[in-house]
Amino acid sequence: MAGILEGAGLPPLLATVMRPWVAAVEAGTLGMRELVTSAASSTAASLKRRVVILPALDMAIAAAVAASDAFAHALDKRSATATKPRAAALAALEVVIEHLRTVEASEDTRALGLGW
Repeated sequence: MAGILEGAGLPPLLATVMRPWVAAVEAGTLGMRELVTSAASSTAASLKRRVVILPALDMAIAAAVAASDAFAHALDKRSATATKPRAAALAALEVVIEHLRTVEASEDTRALGLGW
């Protein structure tokens, strides 16, 4: 199964930044709550440093973090099924990815020579 980042058309830097979060949601299994929540929060913070955050992107990131947290909490319950929360988290990540296709690099990112 190809991941949602494959063929997403993101600049290489943004694909690299998003990879841990997407991988955690795509591969998360029972007992991986902390990994998923950590990947979501650290990637969201990194995105906010690397790109110009417009309101729509900010809301998409917040929704994806919330969906990832809900998925992560489902991973801590033995009897719970994580299929629906995982699908919701992946759908929210796809919205973030859609916004990232047209985003501009932040001033700090450009100053480091990491713009696209």
